[in-house]
Amino acid sequence: MIWILALAVVLLVLTLAVIGYPLFFQPLEPFLVSGLPDESFSERDSLLEAMTELDQAHQAGKVSPEDYQSIKSELETRYIQVGETQESP
Repeated sequence: MIWILALAVVLLVLTLAVIGYPLFFQPLEPFLVSGLPDESFSERDSLLEAMTELDQAHQAGKVSPEDYQSIKSELETRYIQVGETQESP
């Protein structure tokens, strides 16, 4: 009976070692999507997200019409600037 318990403990330790070694002792490599510009894509995407959230907040009545127009024009201007920077070599 004791030898079965000891065998179970040994198998558990070996299993944890086999599974745990790659998780804790292998260096992580970053995942990169090829063909996409890193920063300009990220900034354009975040500007679009900000415009969408602003539209939703305005529709819900959380943003006044004056603030909405002001913020929206700033976001659109920045979006156009980022787009022009991305297109020019």
